[in-house]
Amino acid sequence: MTEAELASLRTAIMQALHKVADPEIGENIVDLGLVETLELRQDFASLVLLPTSATCPMADQIMNDAGCAIEAQCPPGWVIEVDMDWDKVWTPERMAPGLRARFGWGGG
Repeated sequence: MTEAELASLRTAIMQALHKVADPEIGENIVDLGLVETLELRQDFASLVLLPTSATCPMADQIMNDAGCAIEAQCPPGWVIEVDMDWDKVWTPERMAPGLRARFGWGGG
């Protein structure tokens, strides 16, 4: 896969992740700022997410939904890994400005 194809795939994956919602909050994981990294290499995609809290009860569901969204975009046979980084702290500053403003956390 060429660099241009990987860039196109990255765009498609990010669009797909916009459709994955945090079930507790009802907002997509991209605008919530849960996507920490998305790594793409030949036949391999790795996504690292941040939980909004240290006890996020929906983490398994979010990771599963994100993995399915990625798998639907990747060619057959790709290895998909989705992990949650429990050591890094999520803050509202990670949210998209419009969402942060709608939640009343400033910005805009």
